[in-house]
Amino acid sequence: MFDVTLENRTPFEAATHVQFDGDGQEVLVAVLSASFAALDDAPDSDGSGRGGGRAPDQTPVAFEDVPAGEPGRSSPRIEADIAPHKPRVDVVVRGCAHAPGGRPADEVTVALGVADIRKTLRVIGDRALLARGEGAPTPFLRMPIVYERAFGGTLADGDVYLDNPVGVGYRNARSSDASVMSRLPNIEYFDRPTRGSGDHFTPAGFGSVARHWMPRARFAGTYDQHWVDEVWPLPPADFDPLFNQIAPPDQQTSALAGGEIVELRNLTASGLWRFRLPRLDVPARLVFEDRVDDRALRPDTVLIDADAQTVTLKARLAVTAVRNAPRLRAVVFGHMTAGWLAARQRDKRYLDVQGGNGTLAGRPAFHP
Repeated sequence: MFDVTLENRTPFEAATHVQFDGDGQEVLVAVLSASFAALDDAPDSDGSGRGGGRAPDQTPVAFEDVPAGEPGRSSPRIEADIAPHKPRVDVVVRGCAHAPGGRPADEVTVALGVADIRKTLRVIGDRALLARGEGAPTPFLRMPIVYERAFGGTLADGDVYLDNPVGVGYRNARSSDASVMSRLPNIEYFDRPTRGSGDHFTPAGFGSVARHWMPRARFAGTYDQHWVDEVWPLPPADFDPLFNQIAPPDQQTSALAGGEIVELRNLTASGLWRFRLPRLDVPARLVFEDRVDDRALRPDTVLIDADAQTVTLKARLAVTAVRNAPRLRAVVFGHMTAGWLAARQRDKRYLDVQGGNGTLAGRPAFHP
């Protein structure tokens, strides 16, 4: 088993988790979770907003999935951070549609833009399903953008819309959330309206996709009798790490380095929230008995809470155990002196005649 110290010299949260890969080898996953607040929605002279400072309440590393409501019958609120690898960067938004100008509206257009992600949704007031068509939308001021209000659903006979089992409108299915009064989806793609009842519309939303819903489950691999007899409890040979992506496919991008402009329309009361993603500056080092390895630490998950106007960046690294190799003593996040790293490599006590603890002064862990 891994017996490794996590040395976190950043103002953020960090944690480790040990699991097994498809070959049965132990993998140590170290995750950094950095939350930011006071992200400025007032544009600079170049039309972009400014980044913000560290949030007073840091979002911890999540070790389990947490549903928004009843387990198995609600959309995800929190997705576990323990995946060892994400091939792409997830951008997830939690929030509500706000009617422009604070005046009730039948319909509101909301949008997310960052890097090459450009996504626009239409949010519609509650509608009845009449014998001759749809009822008129009920005007609203604020509407949660959740999958319980998107196309999908589960019928009493067990018929399930696998892309979104908690939604509304699939073959007249009611939402799994009893507080949703609409008989038709409140949320749809701007260019793909959901008209009437049906069984082939794409669920629309900005939030996390549950791991057992089809957009992710199709990457999980084959769990057949051979897997039960020969492979369990390891993942199947055809497991695809795209399963680890929690965002809808159209909210994934190849990379985000920080400094990119994020724009959200009608997801806040102001109507437009524009800011720059903070840039992490967190060295990651693996301290072995015989060496110190530098590892790149880049965000692979961006969680935007439009209601709280906070952003959390998550980054990870994974180390696979190698038998009879030099021991891994520590994973280190943060700017450290060469002397501290050398002492940790040799398993010696670090002493600084000036009273320092080995952290480099004047080296921030992020840039707004």
